[in-house]
Amino acid sequence: MPALREKVKRLEQYLATDETAADRVVEQAVDKLLARETMRLIELKTRLEQQLAEFEKQYTMKSSDFNARFERGELGDAMNFVEWSATLEMVANLNKRLALLQEGPPR
Repeated sequence: MPALREKVKRLEQYLATDETAADRVVEQAVDKLLARETMRLIELKTRLEQQLAEFEKQYTMKSSDFNARFERGELGDAMNFVEWSATLEMVANLNKRLALLQEGPPR
């Protein structure tokens, strides 16, 4: 990942030196990368939400109710509960990442 960050930093520096450097091709490439990553995260989120639905069906409990009870220590630490909790955390993290990708330019 450091190599990628360095490339992004170089691109930022390049674009900062000349406003016209951000031609249409660069802008389209960045748009496509953002769209591709957004779709990848949406697909992953869909799969994780399906797993959550399976847990909810198996234990006849909404994920929000499960999470509150699990956090209070009422359910123990069975492997399925740990996995359910981890899946909820992954979905929350994906939502944050998707929000960043789907934001418009700063105003």
